[in-house]
Amino acid sequence: MLHFKNQIHVVANSAVNAGGEGLAALRYSQALASTGCAITLLSRAISGALVEEYPRNGVFEQRAVPTSKNSLFNLFVEYRFMRRLCEGKKFDLIHLHGMWSPFLAVAAVFAHRRGIPLVISPHGCLEPWALRNKYFKKRLAMNIYQGAALRSASLLVATADQELRSLRNLGFRQPIAVVPNGVDVGSVTHRGEHVGIKTFLFLSRVHPKKGLLDLVNAWALVRRPGWRIVIAGGDEEGYRAKVEALIRRKGLDTDFEFIGFVDGARKQACFDQADVFILPTYSENFGIAVAEALANELPVITTTGTPWSDLVQHRCGWWVEPGVQGISSALVEAMACEPIELKQMGHRGRQLVVDKYSWNKIGITAQEVSEWVVDQTRPKPEVVDIYAR
Repeated sequence: MLHFKNQIHVVANSAVNAGGEGLAALRYSQALASTGCAITLLSRAISGALVEEYPRNGVFEQRAVPTSKNSLFNLFVEYRFMRRLCEGKKFDLIHLHGMWSPFLAVAAVFAHRRGIPLVISPHGCLEPWALRNKYFKKRLAMNIYQGAALRSASLLVATADQELRSLRNLGFRQPIAVVPNGVDVGSVTHRGEHVGIKTFLFLSRVHPKKGLLDLVNAWALVRRPGWRIVIAGGDEEGYRAKVEALIRRKGLDTDFEFIGFVDGARKQACFDQADVFILPTYSENFGIAVAEALANELPVITTTGTPWSDLVQHRCGWWVEPGVQGISSALVEAMACEPIELKQMGHRGRQLVVDKYSWNKIGITAQEVSEWVVDQTRPKPEVVDIYAR
């Protein structure tokens, strides 16, 4: 039995409704546990609602770090809690998910002081669009603590080749593993042909980077009777109000429906009732919602701001330039498809996810990578990129 199976994964928030990196960290940790690892997921806020069948052969637990109302004292409390936890568990590896949170920086400092290998998954936080958003705040964080944490990492984890290139362009020279996010590939609801109005589904955070204003402007140009757009997702930064205001100005109120954050049965119902999934985003390191839609046999429209060239290669969707022109052209093509064409695209998309993006496969890859980080006398996994000087 391997002696380096005990890992702690740290993310700012792993609550179910946090989405994004929190959900990715939760599923990544559970997938590792299913391979036989002992995984502790530490965060400030937790939710165990998604544990389901995990783990099979290992151990998985979630822990919430205690917090203080005093933000500066909070860092001390977190460090002390982490020290006691690590002394008791004797972790072989510390893996951080996300960036910019001082909570994660505390874990990086602890790893450095104790000589524990540190792995960081930026989850798209270092993509060009993401860095430009709130630039000065992020630059300050990079100078104070984030840069040091990144430089101390033994390994970075990218979710696609696109993110790997971004990390290399920023000057990071340590090994980088490309491990995509996964998706739970359960049984699919075999939907019949929808009679009446057909639906484009957007299911993600309602956030400026998701390109919803472009979607509204594109729809105003190409809208067709018999189609509507459902927007599911929690509001961030008051962005929903801006999108709704544009919808009203364009006179498209009857074409759009906002249903807020959905999960569980309500989320599944959204996929079951949709005909095409759309994510008009400017930047995604992976785009887990795309994988979920494909697993539910939905053709997908998304942008080259995501790493989903597979949509074109496997003929299961549209991969277009971000912006009104690219989105509008894809909308037109999708609405021109016969129902049988959309159904065939959906079948091909699900097969793509089964073959390449199931969490079972991702867990095995993640295990191989973590084993190599701890013991580099082992053969290097194919997914690990070594910087060529």
